Formats: sequence, C-alpha cells, structure tokens
Amino acid sequence: MRILIAVAPLPAHLYPGVPLAWALQSAGHEVRVASNDSLVEHITAAGLTAVGIGERTSPPVPATDEELERFSDALAFEAGSDFDRLFRATRFYLMAAYTRYHPDAEGRQELADGLVEAARNWRPDLVIWDPACPVGAVAAREAGAASARLLWGPDYFGWIRKRLVERAADPASGVTAATDPLAAALAPVFGRFGHEFSEELLLGDFTVDPLPSQLPRPEGLRRVPMRWVPYTGAVPVPPWLSQPPARPRVCLSLGVTGRTVHDGRDERVAAVLEAVAGMDVEVVATVNADQLGPDPVVPDNVRIVDFLPLTQVMPTCAAIVHHGGFGTFFAAAAHRVPQLIIGEDLGSALNSTRYLEARGAGVTLHAEGLTAAEVGKQLERLLTEPSFRDGAAAVHADLTAAPSPGELVPVLERLTAQYRGRG
Repeated sequence: MRILIAVAPLPAHLYPGVPLAWALQSAGHEVRVASNDSLVEHITAAGLTAVGIGERTSPPVPATDEELERFSDALAFEAGSDFDRLFRATRFYLMAAYTRYHPDAEGRQELADGLVEAARNWRPDLVIWDPACPVGAVAAREAGAASARLLWGPDYFGWIRKRLVERAADPASGVTAATDPLAAALAPVFGRFGHEFSEELLLGDFTVDPLPSQLPRPEGLRRVPMRWVPYTGAVPVPPWLSQPPARPRVCLSLGVTGRTVHDGRDERVAAVLEAVAGMDVEVVATVNADQLGPDPVVPDNVRIVDFLPLTQVMPTCAAIVHHGGFGTFFAAAAHRVPQLIIGEDLGSALNSTRYLEARGAGVTLHAEGLTAAEVGKQLERLLTEPSFRDGAAAVHADLTAAPSPGELVPVLERLTAQYRGRG
C-alpha cells in the first residue's frame, strides 16, 4: 500500500504518528508524510519520507470575537461545565487550524493546493490525517483513498460535531444546516475543491485513537484503538545521562508547542526553580532561554537543557513537572513516572489532569496564582508517597492495553481495502 500522512505544522502533531509510520514502513508499505516546509526537517529526522507542501505567503485571517461567540452560542454547553470550559479554552486554536487552510484575499492557498496535488499525483491507498489538517480529508477524496483521522489528543472535533447534530435536532436551538458554524468554518477548505461539508469529510472513514479507553470520547464513530508509543524527537544521548543519578531526578518540561504559545518568561519555570532550590533532588529542565527569561536564578541542583527528548530522560526520573500536554503525559506514563501538572485553561490539560487525578498518578496545580511553596509541597509528595507510584503503574497499564502500532498494520490493511475507491 501507499500511505500518505498529512499533519499540521507542529511537532506535537507529528510525533504521535511516527511509530505508526515506522510500523507501516517495516511491514513493507510505502509511507510519505506531508506538511508545511517548516516541518520537513522534523519528518526526515524521524527517518520518514517528507513531502513539503509549501508555506502560506499571507497570514491567515484569525477568527473574530463575533465568530467565536457565534460558535459558542451554537454549541450552548452548560456554563461552567467541562465541555464549556474545554471549548472556550480551545476554540481559538480549533478555528486557527481551519483558517490556516483558507484561501487568502486573492484566492491563493498554497498549503491546500500542495497537499491535494501531492495526493493526486502519488495516488495513495490510504490518507491518514491530523484533524487540525482538514484538507487531508479532501486529499483522500481526490485520490480515491481511504480516509482516516489520527488523534493527538481528545477528539475536540468529534465532540463539537456531535453537539451540533444534537442541537440541530432541536428546532428551538436555531442551529440548522445554514447556520452550522462548523460547516461555515470548513466551507472555504472543502469548497475550494468542489466538495460540500459532510460528516464523511469532517470525520473520515474511521479514526485511529491512541488515547486509553478510560478517557471520555464522543460516541457513534468508528474507532481503531492504538497504543500511544511515545516519540519525542532524537538527539545523541549526552554523556551525563548515561550515569545513574545520585539523587532523585525530576524533569521539568513545558512541551515543544509551549515555546510558540508563550512569548517570553514563563512564570511556571521560575516557580519550579525556586521550589527545588532547597530540595535533595537533581532537576533536568528542558526549557529555552525565552522561557527562563532575563537573569534567571538557576539553583546548583538544576541542569538546563534547551532540548532533550523525554523518551531519553524519563527512564531515569522519579517525577516530572509539566504543562499537561498529552505527548508529555504519555512519555511519562510509559515509564510509570508520577506527574505534577501545572496547567492553564488550554485544551489537553483539562482532560489529562482529570485522568491523572482519577488514577492517583499525580497532582495538579493551576498556573494562575502559582507559588513556589505549593510546587515544593506537591513535588515532595510525589517523591515520598508510594501511592503515586501505584497510580502511575495503573496509567501505564491503561496505556499498554491497546494494540501496538505494529499490531494495527493488518487492521489498517483491511480497512483500506474496504474504504478506498469510494470517493
């Protein structure tokens, strides 16, 4: 088979699919990964064949406050509910995922055109696409390929669609096919190639889901469970990491995407560094100069490393402090490491924190009003209370219960044969 994997230009969206791409290649299939030119280096560094589809020559027009409020009004989640908080925290990023592929004022859309052209020319049998790269569904349709979404976190897109369908069934809601904000947001992406909004284009033929079954997900979609096998990049192992730590090792990471979201000093970094100054631990902080800010106070027991793959450092750690992203969460879970999440109201953290606490695998704090004293107190608990190790083992068991990427290959072969050629 030929498999084209299409991802939005973020390493955090590429990495969850890398082990699956390896498994497909190892089974003898041809695999190519398509994204913006800016991601090509990350793709080839993972040992995969990259297809660069260009870059936008004009910035996408962000959604207006009015458009975002219309979206919120259409969903009408109960104020203060988990779904209301989740969507209000993520709606800007969801809309940005779509507008990235909208045509500009002159009708140009290099990214969408580049991806669809690559699919038409290469004729893959299966297109696996990132939900934040909705033009991947169009590429599959245009190539006559089977179409599969690959999740990198909670199925925001599925939840929203389910809710809008429920609302449209209520005449009093005011939500109709003509007022559906999701259809309106995707109309410029689908319509550019002569396709109308549909459930099939939005959600694909099936969804490859790497989240443990204990996490909530919308019902009614064809899902293919897959074990999340962490891949977090690759660099040579530094000599110091080859030596066992003399004291409990704690990792501090705010994820690869966080470096682009935050501009300048991150107060969470400062609070953690202050908290660990008097503790009998060794800290590896994978943060950059911007996150540290000017004139940072770095204790003697802290090693600052601009970048280090979590898959290298996690096996040596007794705990991790992080932002709540699922890539980081599962890199720790794969090695049964207790976690302290310092979250903000941004998408994944709202889900990972609930799951972490329910399994007893760690504790969570909110970034707002964060103090070094509270960080130190909770980190001490992680290192001394055995229950957190038990909870981390439970999350590890959840994680490894699903089929590995290698075990998924024959499943994808069967589904591809079932769905390709229907577009």
